[in-house]
Amino acid sequence: MKRAFFTILLSLFLVLGVQSVCLAGPHASRVLYNRVAKRTNFVLPQVDGLNCYTADLHVHTMFSDGEVSPAERVKEAWIDGLDIMAITDHIETRRQERSMLKFLKGYSPDGRGFQEINSRCSRGVHADERGIPSDMNYSASLAIKAAKRNYPELTVIKGIEISREPVHIGHYCALWTKDNNAIYSTDDAQAIRNAKKQGALITHNHPGWERTSTDYTEFEKKIYAEGLIDGIEVSNSRNFYPEIVDRAIDKKLYMVSATDIHATTASIFGKENFYRDMTLIFAKDKSEKSLRKALLSQKTLGYCGGYIIGEKSLLTKFYNASITTILRKEGTKHYYLTLVNNTSFDYNIVYRGTTYHIPAFSAIPLTLKKASPVYTVENMIHRSNQSLDIEYKMKK
Repeated sequence: MKRAFFTILLSLFLVLGVQSVCLAGPHASRVLYNRVAKRTNFVLPQVDGLNCYTADLHVHTMFSDGEVSPAERVKEAWIDGLDIMAITDHIETRRQERSMLKFLKGYSPDGRGFQEINSRCSRGVHADERGIPSDMNYSASLAIKAAKRNYPELTVIKGIEISREPVHIGHYCALWTKDNNAIYSTDDAQAIRNAKKQGALITHNHPGWERTSTDYTEFEKKIYAEGLIDGIEVSNSRNFYPEIVDRAIDKKLYMVSATDIHATTASIFGKENFYRDMTLIFAKDKSEKSLRKALLSQKTLGYCGGYIIGEKSLLTKFYNASITTILRKEGTKHYYLTLVNNTSFDYNIVYRGTTYHIPAFSAIPLTLKKASPVYTVENMIHRSNQSLDIEYKMKK
């Protein structure tokens, strides 16, 4: 009887002990949902045997006036389905730095803090000879490390934004810089020259920002004449500059659509029915050599708010590679054309005054009134703010 009693008592202690361990151990909490980041998967066609890569070539972090860290920018880009992202923090506009200097004032020898230097030049404050005391390579290096560690599918380009008074001088992104700390100059044009000397490509950013016109300023005439500009933003965030499409074509500049993101991408694009702004780059691969060749050959299209922007022949090739057509005839006069969208982008078609929406990976039928109809792809824009016309030629 005693043996049975002690056996029961021992069992009770063991059970209580196990329960105590369970309550105090790793099973004290209960997982109510899975927290796994999901990446957008773009399906986009090749053009002329070149892959279509999605890129955002104008992005800011907390190391200038953005709201998030470089590592978080990398994570956002990966989730948003981008293949390429450029970190382009401002050289001369570093709002977050001013806040951090106040936060860290106790680290100064006298406890009074540190003075900000050349951190407001994009708003017309003159850039002076004291230069930039901050390490302007740091944010890009953090982003590149984060991508290699967590998201190797994402290519991060080291860049910087030269940010001066917006109305007369403007802002310019330098891509594939080598040393961002060697770019600053009190001379606005010399800062761009310094980036070019490093082999960087220069994008003219938001040419209509805070201006009433996109006409050339005297400063722009000067730097264009020097051959310092390689590309230009035809759209920036929600702002589209129709006349700049013409300029890009005439000057043989690559076209860019960019978020110029400062807040989180989720707060800007999370509830919209289109993707974040991006540049479509048609290149052999994602190596620097191939991407530079694509940009310098003007093999780019812009995507902004569901619109696709670019040079007419490249737009046409992209559309024809995206859409499969199936013709059905009834008798000799009745034709029915099915348009099959094989991509992640939506298209809006206008035919004989009626608009048809073709969502991604879906199809619509058109009842044709003649054998070789012309219809308009309303959300594809080329020179002179014109939508793209497509002629379906009936095979004989």
